[in-house]
Amino acid sequence: MIPPFDYEVAKTLEEACSLLWEAGGEAKIIAGGTDLVIGLRNGDHKPRTLIDVTKIEQLRGIDEKNGTIRIGAAVTHGEIAASSIVRSHGKVLSEACSWVGSPQVRNLGTIGGNIVNASPAADSLPPLIVLNAKGNVVSKGGEREVPLADLFIGPYKTSLKPYELLVQVAFPMLAQDARTGYVRLARREAMAVARMSVAVVVQRAGGQGTIEDIRISAGSVTPRPCRLTDAEKVLRGGRGDPSSVQAASKKISEEMIRWSGVRPSTSYKAPVVEALFVRALRQALEASL
Repeated sequence: MIPPFDYEVAKTLEEACSLLWEAGGEAKIIAGGTDLVIGLRNGDHKPRTLIDVTKIEQLRGIDEKNGTIRIGAAVTHGEIAASSIVRSHGKVLSEACSWVGSPQVRNLGTIGGNIVNASPAADSLPPLIVLNAKGNVVSKGGEREVPLADLFIGPYKTSLKPYELLVQVAFPMLAQDARTGYVRLARREAMAVARMSVAVVVQRAGGQGTIEDIRISAGSVTPRPCRLTDAEKVLRGGRGDPSSVQAASKKISEEMIRWSGVRPSTSYKAPVVEALFVRALRQALEASL
């Protein structure tokens, strides 16, 4: 049973920030509500007030300015998946968002909610990490920009203060010769939470030469989204030959264990995350041919 709460509709950022401040940590933001409503039903959240932010213009829209793609926190996964701007300059994110839940969930759930919920299994988070995304956060005290990698502090935990609101997420446009890959494993083909996922960005000299830049992140294998830098080092400067790819895949599972420790699921997860990484990398490398 969902506990009783007050319901406020904020029409401006200033109004939303004031409501958050006045609530003294006992308010929750609602836009799509796909995660929040489940939490309310389960008793995980018992806010005094729900603040609806869907009327705030600054939380909407996708645009590009000075080489940066900006996505409002209330933009839905469906809008991101369909965006020509994101497909052209951050394809790994549009692909991941196209896998989120069912069409109904994609048309309700927002990128901001996915970020703030901070689920290790969230489809959008590994792509945002490899895109070097940053979040724009506001409160009555002002605003700040924070790399998403620093925003996450643990499973379902962020560094956001109770009175802060995520307004926008932004990332630099990928270079024209950069290629991406995204693969996921779930219990069934669609409409299921990812058990594991891997996102990759690769940039090769001249489009087909040595790997000049590579970024790798995996979902559901580390307590919080992060770059898997040891694997990146193995591949950077090489041509992605089979032996180096295999060595990098081993680094992926080693980093997973270093972050999460050895668990009953490790014997299953280690070879699977290695295979997912190889598929994601192959997807990116083959796209550059």
